[in-house]
Amino acid sequence: MTQLASPPVQKETLSLVAGFRGWLDRTPDKVAVICGDQSWTYAEFNRLTDALAGQLLAAGIQPGDRVAFHLFNVPELALGYMGCLKAGAIAVPINTRLKGPEIEYILRHSEATCYLGQPDLYSEVAEFRGQLPELRRTYLTGSGRLEDGMVPFGELLRPSAACRSLPSLTADQTAAILYTSGTTAHPKGVTHSHETLLQTTRAMGRMQLDADQIVVIVSSMAHMVGFGMLFLSSLLNGATVVLLPWIEPLAVLQAIERHRCTYTFGLPILFHTLAQAQSATPHDVRSGRFYFCGGDSVSPALQEAFERAMGRGVCEAYGGTEAVPLTYNRPGRARVGSIGQAAEGVHLRLLDVQDRDVSPGEVGEICIQSPVRMSGYWRDPAATAMANRNGWFHTGDLARCDADGYYWFAGRSKEIIIRGGSNISPQEVEAVLLAHPGVREAAVIGRPDPVWGEIVVAYVALQTGFKGTEATLIEFARPRLAAYKLPEHIVFLDTLPKGPTGKLNRRALREAERACAKRA
Repeated sequence: MTQLASPPVQKETLSLVAGFRGWLDRTPDKVAVICGDQSWTYAEFNRLTDALAGQLLAAGIQPGDRVAFHLFNVPELALGYMGCLKAGAIAVPINTRLKGPEIEYILRHSEATCYLGQPDLYSEVAEFRGQLPELRRTYLTGSGRLEDGMVPFGELLRPSAACRSLPSLTADQTAAILYTSGTTAHPKGVTHSHETLLQTTRAMGRMQLDADQIVVIVSSMAHMVGFGMLFLSSLLNGATVVLLPWIEPLAVLQAIERHRCTYTFGLPILFHTLAQAQSATPHDVRSGRFYFCGGDSVSPALQEAFERAMGRGVCEAYGGTEAVPLTYNRPGRARVGSIGQAAEGVHLRLLDVQDRDVSPGEVGEICIQSPVRMSGYWRDPAATAMANRNGWFHTGDLARCDADGYYWFAGRSKEIIIRGGSNISPQEVEAVLLAHPGVREAAVIGRPDPVWGEIVVAYVALQTGFKGTEATLIEFARPRLAAYKLPEHIVFLDTLPKGPTGKLNRRALREAERACAKRA
């Protein structure tokens, strides 16, 4: 297939919707989205999302209102995102693994006026739904009986007179708020405009995500990889999207074989499970051309196993919710273990703690200038200013650069734990443990793990006389934290190490963990 040039878009109307409609005009009959046995051409997808946008407006959702999405990678999520953008509203994805209190914080902080979800996930919301007066509209998928005031999602797909007068959009309008855990107890809302996400789609086009590709999306579309790098980038670059609700390796292999998928981007755990499944139950995966990986390092052993099983290597890339892609390995020129070279249009510096450039080969904090950079943190000007200093965005991640311009990840200056590509705030887990009446002190760190990258380990000092166990505390935390945030091990100490100012010394605990790992 010959690659089609991107249709011209006038600057004053530049938006994600304009980018999508450019391909609609060129390829209306091309399949845009596939999910299971269902599929929609660009023209069909456009009609349905026009109707959805019109129904949102008719229901009183105004441009700039926040619309929360609490769904797996299902058709309703794909339709909902584009319909929300067409209505001029702001998409607020919610991680499907979060628990009630975590979801409540996001809905409150964003002041979402509308919730689109599915019944099995809504059960986490039902308990506090009545305490959110700003949340005026609730739509649920499925055909089950709904509570008073709720509306079936299918009603959003009925044509509405409002769809004939959808609002004009501008490049600087906010398009999405994606919540990510950091070094604070609560997640920060990363704000992206139509322009910053449009730049992300262009950057992905330079990473070979073009009209020739059939893209399988396994990564959750609640995160930047699934939402911006794959879903939006596919539709704005003329590709075909194949949606899978969650990671199930045999289903991924079957999708690649059935639809002749060519492209995906995921976490190391995805490629680890695919290599194992393909070795055990071979499928025809010869269509696969581009496998990009981010979120954690890909070991040489995984690279070798994946290439042996799938016939292609994995190209590591680097970025974050705030800005992506920043670096990546070019297919055919990848250096195993590196995060690649700077992406086109990304200016990258490695700085020391005084914001001075480090010498070649030395480790420094990754700081960037790029059009893919976020607009800021939602309603957090202090955090926005701290991250953007002297015109450079400070990622908090460390790397070194070799003589050929390849970057090598060297750890995190922030204390976040990254388990399978998901950020976990130690303070958030500690706060839950400290809520138990038998816990006096708690410190949470990441323990290196060959499969997940890191797992959560908690060090706990108990109240005098309390005889709690590891199982007791984990069961206490289970309904209060997403499963991936739960401590996998709890180590009991009489008292936790402190620094000179009396603060918990997590560094000492991490050093003790490393010493144990070496002895093991």
